[in-house]
Formats: sequence, structure tokens, C-alpha cells
Amino acid sequence: MARSPRIRGFTLIELLVVIAIISLLISILLPALGEARKTGRATICSTNLRQFGTATAAYATDYRDKLWSFSWTPGNTPSAYPDLAAAAGNDLIAAGKQAIDILRRRADREDMSPMDNWIPQILYNHLVLNDYMAQRLPEPTVSCPEDRLRLEWQKNPKLFDAGGITPGPDDMGTDQGKRWPYSSSYESVPASFSPDRGDAANGYSSVTQASSHRFYQLTNAEKSGIFGRRKLTDVNFTSQKVHLHETYARHAAKQALFYAYPERSQPLLFFDSSVVTRRAGDANPGFDPATPSRPFPIKFDLLPGKWEPPAKGAGYAGDQGFVAPQMTGRFRWTRGGLQGVDFGAKEFNTSSWK
Repeated sequence: MARSPRIRGFTLIELLVVIAIISLLISILLPALGEARKTGRATICSTNLRQFGTATAAYATDYRDKLWSFSWTPGNTPSAYPDLAAAAGNDLIAAGKQAIDILRRRADREDMSPMDNWIPQILYNHLVLNDYMAQRLPEPTVSCPEDRLRLEWQKNPKLFDAGGITPGPDDMGTDQGKRWPYSSSYESVPASFSPDRGDAANGYSSVTQASSHRFYQLTNAEKSGIFGRRKLTDVNFTSQKVHLHETYARHAAKQALFYAYPERSQPLLFFDSSVVTRRAGDANPGFDPATPSRPFPIKFDLLPGKWEPPAKGAGYAGDQGFVAPQMTGRFRWTRGGLQGVDFGAKEFNTSSWK
């Protein structure tokens, strides 16, 4: 009579060996998968910037070489909304009305009112392109895929309005705070929407940096004719001058850092529509358009809000209290504005701008 074959089981030692091998494989593969995902997000970020570059060229072709930015002026506020169609007092008010007009039409935000003390070109300049391309808002491609908090705001703006997505900006839950889910990870350099120089004593006006990284000011608030008049042909070195950059460099390490830390690299959109990853420390230091002939670079404090990545090097120093890192402007504040250069050559000489 034939015997049935014996089925041999695993010994405890063999089972432990198999588990150890599987654990080892997981420990090897997981970091590789994590790096692959991170590389994929960096690629998406670069693609977002390339789309901005393509749109820049198309917009310039359709609008007589103009760089995209808010274009309404005090005497030209062509809105279907009566409160927005009323004449504006200056360029800044007109630009704010245009931003709200776009948000009402493209994001169904009829509940948003005109705002005071707002430079909408900062973090919201892209709304002009969204409108040009007839996109519904919020548009995910204006945010870096590593900017997870802003993407959460975009997914549910009404929940954000109610304070249901934290952390958030200081004005979250107010009427003015409703704008944040429509902001961008990418900043247009100020020279793309305001004049290269802003020395008010000589009759010029432009945007310049205030004392900390999130705040800007006009060098001469009473002067009109400031915004939305720059052209692509105003750029002298299109392959060496940054057009858009992220506020925070997010791809080079686990911890996002403010763009101006010299050791940080990030993908940058240049005015020739190329996207190149460059190290901030390799860029020229920049200048203050309010004092263009001054040879020293512009400096400002990095004071992150509770929704922003923390600052490296910040802390308390005895009797000095809280000490904020001081940043150099670099490609946000290129010396000479659109006439200047960020990478690959010395700074433009503005010593004669008196």
C-alpha cells in the first residue's frame, strides 16, 4: 500500500530567517520608494513652472509683449460687478479689484469683497493667467506638490474659511482671509510687475521689501502708473534672470527652507521659459529698488507664520530676546530688475542710478 507523502513544516528558526529577510528587503526598498516619490513630486513642480513659462510666451504674443500681471488702472475697471466697476484711487486699488473680480467669476466667490492694504501681485499674480486660460479656481498647478498645507486649503476653501484646516494664516476666518486658498507656492519676481527702480526722491515708484519676508511696501504710494506695464522685451538676460520661484525650497531635503538660504536648491523658471534647478547661494545678492545706487544687498528678517516651515537659525539669545535670521534678497530682488542678471555673470551696475 502506497504511503502518502509527508508534509514538512517550517521550524521556528527558518520562519525567523524568512521574516528577517523580508524585513531587510523592506528596509532597503522603502527609502528607495520614498526617494522615487520625492523625485516624482519635484518633476511635477518643474512641470508646473514650465506651464507658467509656456503661458508667459502665449500671453506676451496676445497682449503686445506684456508680461502677465494685473492690468486694471484707476480709470479702467471693466467689471460687471458695480462695487468693482467704480473708479479706483490708484493702481494698487485697481489691481485688488481685478483680483476679486477674477475670484468671483472663476471661483464662484461672490462673497469676497474688495480689500485694503493688499498688494495682490504677491502670491496672487497668477490669477491673471488663470483668467486668461479660462480655468476654474482653485487651480492645483499653481501649488508645488510638496506644499501640502496649501493643497489642503485648495481642496475645501469653505472649510478653510471656517477655520477647519489648521494651521492657518493670522487672518483666517475673516473676510480678507478668504483669499488664501487661491494663493500660489510660486512667486513672480517684483520686477515683472513693477518698475526696476523705486527711488521716490527722484520721482520713481515701485515695490520693495518691508522689514520681514512676508511684507512688501510701495516706495511712493501716491504715484500711479506703477503696475502691469512690464514687457518681455524689457528683460536683458532671459536665460539668466529668474521669473518665478518658490517661496520655500522643498525638494532638496526633508525640511523645507526659505528660498534665500544659500545652501538650498530649487527649480527656477527663467524668462526664456527654461526651468533649471539652481542653488540660491550661486545667485547674485540683489538690491533694494528704493535705493538703487546703494552697493549693498537688500536684507530682511525671516519671521515665519505658524503655517510656514520654521526658520533655520532662529531662537532666543539672552537679553536680545528672539533673534530672526536675516536673509539676502537674491533673485527676488535682482539688482537692476529686468535689466539685471541672477546667475552666470556679475551683477548689473546701478551705481549711476542717482
